[in-house]
Amino acid sequence: MIVIILLFILLLLSTTPIAVAIGLTSIVGMSQSNIGLDSVARTMFAGIDSFSLMAIPFFIFAGDLMLAGGTSKRLIDFAKKLVGWTTGGLPIAGVLSSMFFAALSGSSPATVAAIGGVMIPSLNDAKYSPKFSVGLMCAAGSLGIIIPPSITLLVYGVIAEVSISELFIAGIVPGLLIGFVLIVVSYVIAKKQGHKPERRASFREIWDSGKKAIWGIFMPLIVLGGIYAGVFTPTEAAAVAIVYGLLIGFFVYKELTVKILFQVTKRSIVIASMVMLVISTAKVFSYYLTYEQIPSKLATQVLVFASDPITILLLITVVLLIIGMFMDPSAAVLIMAPLFIPVVMEIGISPIHFGIIMVVNLAIGMLTPPLGLNLYVASGISKMPLTDVTRGAMPFVFVLIVTLLVITFVPQLSMYLPDRIYSR
Repeated sequence: MIVIILLFILLLLSTTPIAVAIGLTSIVGMSQSNIGLDSVARTMFAGIDSFSLMAIPFFIFAGDLMLAGGTSKRLIDFAKKLVGWTTGGLPIAGVLSSMFFAALSGSSPATVAAIGGVMIPSLNDAKYSPKFSVGLMCAAGSLGIIIPPSITLLVYGVIAEVSISELFIAGIVPGLLIGFVLIVVSYVIAKKQGHKPERRASFREIWDSGKKAIWGIFMPLIVLGGIYAGVFTPTEAAAVAIVYGLLIGFFVYKELTVKILFQVTKRSIVIASMVMLVISTAKVFSYYLTYEQIPSKLATQVLVFASDPITILLLITVVLLIIGMFMDPSAAVLIMAPLFIPVVMEIGISPIHFGIIMVVNLAIGMLTPPLGLNLYVASGISKMPLTDVTRGAMPFVFVLIVTLLVITFVPQLSMYLPDRIYSR
């Protein structure tokens, strides 16, 4: 197993694509375990032969439609009008816009690209530090995989075999908490640096911008409301989101054309194919781990080393923060969830709560080099060197880690809504 782990790390360090690295590692491991390699293709197919996983390409496509259809800029304008008159109103508007768009896209890099592309230049023009601007947008973009409908939570739900609807519900309060913390930080920094509030928008201006943005705000209400009310499954909700995005883009905002739709479709297919390939190869790796009984052996060793739940959760948190520096969140979930779920269940941690802990950990990884995707997106948008973007993000990494510890050790934040809704 040590050889397999070293091989996997070596492949990652050699910039081998993650799906190839997982697949090659799995094949080498299976060949050493006398597992027939003919099972590789069957396991890969079985890994993505799931109705629930169909939601992933659908949500990716729906998020791209919302971005191309003009939803993001209307959400930003509404947020500016709503809170721009307060101290730190502009960065606060950036956080609120990211929270809105996170509920549309389910992706962190997409949230940074959609909101940061407008907000980073606006913050710089308002004399905020460029490092603060990119750091805040990177941190706010991490909400893309925490606030439902999160693609990473969906992947975790499939792997852990738990209710995706419950996971989505459990992600609401932690996502709002992180957003609130970022708003407080924005206010404190703006106050400390002496930034003056912008002109207070009139009620008429707020009303007009709200009317323009309302179609974008309705989308998560329709999708998540339909899931929680039992009207449709998460996969069906993703299909509804696509239809809704097409209607808004073509007939309401009228910014979507056939040419743009073709480009959006092509981009979404490429991204979804990459994600599904990672999932299929990770399923093979999971099969190999299960055959070798690695998860149960790991659980036994961890419990021998430390039986205290707090210590175990802290150890897992450290491991996940390190993993998040080198792996995409969905890939990390696919590999690490089968290992850690037996451990946390042994100490009485709900797999729903652990799913939130895991995803928040990996969301922080989007802000940490060398793989932090949010950093690369923000660097491309702002034209700042990656080193400067990383320095700007580091204070927010500390803030997010503190918030992560609160979410980890106050399980009611994640479990209150699911327990209330499902009468537990």
